[in-house]
Amino acid sequence: MRRSTFTAQPRAPFFPLVAMAFFLLIWPASPAAQKTALHLDGTPADPFQASSGKPVVFVFVRTDCPISNRYAPLIQRISSQYGDKVSFSLVYPSETASPEKIRQHERDYGYKLPALRDPQHVLVAQAQAQVTPEAAVFDAKRQLLYHGRIDNLYQDFGHARPAATTHELDDAIQAALSGKAAPPNQPGVGCFITNVQ
Repeated sequence: MRRSTFTAQPRAPFFPLVAMAFFLLIWPASPAAQKTALHLDGTPADPFQASSGKPVVFVFVRTDCPISNRYAPLIQRISSQYGDKVSFSLVYPSETASPEKIRQHERDYGYKLPALRDPQHVLVAQAQAQVTPEAAVFDAKRQLLYHGRIDNLYQDFGHARPAATTHELDDAIQAALSGKAAPPNQPGVGCFITNVQ
């Protein structure tokens, strides 16, 4: 009678592969790998989630843009006027604006608003922003109602009126709060946001 022989085959490393796949699925990507805006401490920011159902306003600024800086008092005034009804954020889209530089800019211009870094242009894309300063107003359902200039003080870069005669950001905020139609989008005048897709 012939005796059958059985040779054990080496097992494939099945368990380690399954464990590694599970680990990769549940482990969150690092903030650098995620497409997200950032708080100044480097943690991911979702200004819509933090708004608690209020309309959301982004004002895009740069530390080195003279037109952005000229608007600082008006931005402060509007944010103070609507602060309890609307969630405001300053958004710095420059890839080179460090948290320290932004904090210094806020001190220099007296900003009290929450500041976000947007080096990957996540909020820039959502707001369809092109220049600084530029505003974007979203309703409580996260629908973009208005994007563009804050008002018409600047006719062109370096050419300002004595005073603004239209006030698009203010009008758009009132529209978001009342449910009425927002003003038509108006192109901003200022410093271009680089690398906009």
